[in-house]
Amino acid sequence: MDRLECIGVPILVGGPKLVEHFKTIDVPLKRYYIVDNSMERDSSVEKAIDRIYEEKPEHIQEVVVVQNNQNAGYPGSVNQIIRDNTDCKHWIVTGYDWHPVPGQWQRVLDKIGKIPYGAFLGDTPTDCMCGFLWTPNLLSKVGYLDENFFPGYFEDNDYRHRIIQSDASVATIPLRAYHDRSSTLKSSSEFQKKNQYTFAKNYKYYVEKWGGSPTHEEYDRPFGKDYPLSFWEFDPVRRQKLRWI
Repeated sequence: MDRLECIGVPILVGGPKLVEHFKTIDVPLKRYYIVDNSMERDSSVEKAIDRIYEEKPEHIQEVVVVQNNQNAGYPGSVNQIIRDNTDCKHWIVTGYDWHPVPGQWQRVLDKIGKIPYGAFLGDTPTDCMCGFLWTPNLLSKVGYLDENFFPGYFEDNDYRHRIIQSDASVATIPLRAYHDRSSTLKSSSEFQKKNQYTFAKNYKYYVEKWGGSPTHEEYDRPFGKDYPLSFWEFDPVRRQKLRWI
């Protein structure tokens, strides 16, 4: 394969780090897709997007931005990236504060034609889903991220558990990267305060769904019932209660 298809990145705050993320892409790419969840509350995001458009190199075919009127959360943004780009053969989604060092994207490009399901791109157990590659095969076997983990936390544990239960052969391509962990959370004391509430609620939902905490699950199917691994029901009331902004 001579190019990557889609690299998507959600952002709520912190425009300068989005620019840094964009500049890491040093291989041919069909589409750089930004999910702007900032709702114009952070002017640095708008400035960053303008700069990205202005400085787009030739090896990136196009930059596309979607501006949400409400924060979709991380799992919702990932699902949005996939659904909005069905003309792509695969989708790579990363955090805007996760920056591979030069030459690392080439490692993905070299191996992507041999990946049947997907790939973890993080280089440590903690960061393994900071960069992740989805394929249609993986979606058919495991499904989309569960958006009830809102606005984030535990959706990665949930997806890893579902991958294990599915027996999908997901590869690991550990990219060396600089990761300024939890940049969104650290950007606001108000976010940190609200995260204490949402983190606890998401943990409780995880235990209800899998019968135990991460790595101590008792269920091999959601909620201990005969549901497919992809099963979750969108809960708009829950989402609104857990909304930070």
